[in-house]
Amino acid sequence: MRILILVFHFPPISGGGSVVSFDLASTFAELGHDVTVLVPDLEWKGERYEPKINPKINVIRVETPSRSNLKLAARRCYPNLKRKGEELGRKEKFDFVFTIFHPFHLVPYAAVSCGKSLGIPVMVKIDDAVYEKSSGLKVIQRRIEKIYSSKTLNDANILFVSNPDTRDLVSSYYKVPKERIRIIPNGVNLSLFHIHNSERKRIVVFSGMMYYHRGLDILLEASAKVVTKLPDSKFVLLGEGPELVRLRGEVKKKNLTSNVEFKGWVERSFIPSYLASSAIGIGPLRCTNVTKNVLPIKVLEYMASSLPILAVKGTLTNDVLINGYNGYIIENSDELAKKIIELLENEKVRQEMGLKSAEMASRFDWRNIVQTIINEYEKIKNQ
Repeated sequence: MRILILVFHFPPISGGGSVVSFDLASTFAELGHDVTVLVPDLEWKGERYEPKINPKINVIRVETPSRSNLKLAARRCYPNLKRKGEELGRKEKFDFVFTIFHPFHLVPYAAVSCGKSLGIPVMVKIDDAVYEKSSGLKVIQRRIEKIYSSKTLNDANILFVSNPDTRDLVSSYYKVPKERIRIIPNGVNLSLFHIHNSERKRIVVFSGMMYYHRGLDILLEASAKVVTKLPDSKFVLLGEGPELVRLRGEVKKKNLTSNVEFKGWVERSFIPSYLASSAIGIGPLRCTNVTKNVLPIKVLEYMASSLPILAVKGTLTNDVLINGYNGYIIENSDELAKKIIELLENEKVRQEMGLKSAEMASRFDWRNIVQTIINEYEKIKNQ
């Protein structure tokens, strides 16, 4: 098949969004399909993610106004992306259009408009369904964005969300009929993270962007209690973000600099080794609209790396974290500290939970996820 993918985040942009876009495109290509990826031509000044691209993937960077300002570019990319997609579609005869939805940019709007113009199905994967609550002038901005987002999602043929709660949210917030929403999770490249390491250290690891909603301040509260009991324990945090400076200040204030290590941005190819040498993976520790019933890529990577998972109640679904089976659901920093100590002191339990995580991760192989997407296209085609 010939597949047209429109996304905002794609290498060399770093971050989880780019990883998902790249992994999806790569898996389509690995399954033998010809993939064309349209992305805004952005001036990216951050750390670069530069994986090897499958030769069956043709990446086209489309001229975009305000290319050095990502927030503006996200809203001004629509006309050129739509025009380029239609131009290519008339030549290449794509089978379907695929895009990834975030509420802040108009790439999905361009994808749906392009698909309608070409008369081919459009399928939309929803990663972030809605914003956190806003105030002031942003309320007006969010209302305008909701109009575009509602039209985008209602004009698509099929929507993919990761869990029933997100399906209900999308249906009620954007007025999309539930029968057009399918549940498929995020995926993980199992081969990348399947590293055997018999010498795991007493390391608690977090991987990802450091936002307030991730609850890393709660982890630092717990770490002080853990270090008192287990002075040789380490907390390794991989990634950057707006909370990084504040968190570093907290570590100094709590005299934890010898036990808590901030690695900053880490090249993606090195992340599997960090996870393989760790003992516990930290999921979301604060439950918000952004983290409620989600499936972060980092958690799947922890699971594929045979790590037990710790996360706050209400964030991870039970197909990812089963309390007492492949990790623990906690409610506060005291409970978090208690479970970290319990796992670090009991290697047998830790290993058993880690193996169960790895077994659970097998169903999230990107090949299975992408095949589900293709199956949905076949259903549309045969209607």
